[in-house]
Amino acid sequence: METPKIELLHFTSKTCGVCKVLKPKLLEAVQENFPKVDIRVVDVEEEIEFTGQSMVFTLPVIILKADGKEMYRFARSFSVYEVLDKLKRLSGE
Repeated sequence: METPKIELLHFTSKTCGVCKVLKPKLLEAVQENFPKVDIRVVDVEEEIEFTGQSMVFTLPVIILKADGKEMYRFARSFSVYEVLDKLKRLSGE
């Protein structure tokens, strides 16, 4: 079975305190453990239309997609471990 193309969308803003703490830890962990995952950091203040289309109304939000389809969504309160756990499931590792 072919491994799906996995994408991580990280919705953040310059004024989000939780985002500032979470973002470097999360991105480093994902790059280290899942180097094939495409990471897109979305600044909600700069990409207003895309943020709305993605139904993001709070921060931070992480969306995991497999082959372009949303599989998991994390909002506001979640851990790096939870995201890595779902990535592990998606990638079949």
